Amino acid sequence: MSAPTPIRQFLLLFFLSGVSRLEPKSMENTFPEATARYKEQMHSRNKRDDTYKIEDDEKVWDLFTTENFTWIDSVFTNRDPSYYNYTGYNSFEPIRNELYRLADKYEYVTVEVYGKTHEGRELLALHINKEDKDEIVFLNSLIHAREWVVGCVTMNIIHRILEYDTEDAKLLLNNFHFIIIPVVNPDGYEYTHFKNRMWRKNREPTLEPGCYGVDVNRNFLYGFKPFVVGSGDSENGPCSETYHGTKPLMTKESIGLNLMLFKNRHNMRYYIDYHTFGNYWTNAYGAHGWAPKNEKQLGRYRENVEKSFMDSLGVKWKTGGVFNVIYECHGILVDHVHYYITPIAFTVEVGNSHDEFTAPDNRIDTFVISQWLALVSQLKLLHSDIKSGQYMQDRIKNWRRTSMEKRTVLFKREEKRQSYIQSLYKRTLKLIDNNAG
Repeated sequence: MSAPTPIRQFLLLFFLSGVSRLEPKSMENTFPEATARYKEQMHSRNKRDDTYKIEDDEKVWDLFTTENFTWIDSVFTNRDPSYYNYTGYNSFEPIRNELYRLADKYEYVTVEVYGKTHEGRELLALHINKEDKDEIVFLNSLIHAREWVVGCVTMNIIHRILEYDTEDAKLLLNNFHFIIIPVVNPDGYEYTHFKNRMWRKNREPTLEPGCYGVDVNRNFLYGFKPFVVGSGDSENGPCSETYHGTKPLMTKESIGLNLMLFKNRHNMRYYIDYHTFGNYWTNAYGAHGWAPKNEKQLGRYRENVEKSFMDSLGVKWKTGGVFNVIYECHGILVDHVHYYITPIAFTVEVGNSHDEFTAPDNRIDTFVISQWLALVSQLKLLHSDIKSGQYMQDRIKNWRRTSMEKRTVLFKREEKRQSYIQSLYKRTLKLIDNNAG
């Protein structure tokens, strides 16, 4: 969710503006710290990974000099659809095939295709439900295409639940129905592997010629802030990397994910939307600074996770509402889920400001293990609350004191309101055009 640093913004604009080649030596002289860091990463990876060898530095420098400008990390991506590499980065096809492989291997694992993207890729959700449980834990990642490491986190969570013979894995496997979507935004994710490493949005065409993509994590209903055609709002316009769209739930990704959430809402007990970066564990709201009605309940879960990170990493994570911890943002998924779907919903920002979006693969395990331990700690608390009746007591007492049926009515009412706003915009623009004529 965080923006790239000024130097990375400069690099992207510089290379994508038509400069096709830059001598390796001049790149090294211009950005000595960055190039030294990437060289070090390259050499350390060669020592660890015998499956990929770089014969000389020229292949690395070629990444800096291609017209499409791909970050160095992309060359270490597994694009072979025949296997999934759990210790590195993978493009979409190996992820897709691994989900289907797991579904074939375990009778209690299924893959649900809940839609297709603009470019025709499947939107996939993996269900794990060994004991036919009703209590749903819903996890998703890669709604923002460039945040690769969180795809590794969700895939490794799947791997540990299914294939680790530990007490923690058994506890999760035997007591919850997991719905996990490793890649919410497949088109954008593939684009980061082959064209532009720092791409964030999906790949749908927009109203502006030459500008593609909607920020899927700004396109949900609660707190949605539409872009008004003709408003001159270039900061949030179609060419912006945080383009909200002209109406909520207008992308195939947000429509499909909303459908998945709503049809499972009655049994959903816990939700995480994984992002990069910042070491934040946040909850609603991002659209404003109001505390949720179940703030006391959320506070217990935040305290639980703070202790987990201190124990596993010796690092204090920042927790609280998105608005107060990160920044103001409208139409985000965690607000939508908290308001309409389930009270315990979090946005987790994995990774630090040093790595930003390009954490080297030798640090993937650190992120995976710490997130696994945090999730286990959270779900142990949830399991205890469900068994004791505390969960339902808090849900009924604090979660806006509103029934799920009432929330569905509110959701439909809000959809109608947004539709009415859009029709007003169109009528206003038509009047302006007529008067101009």
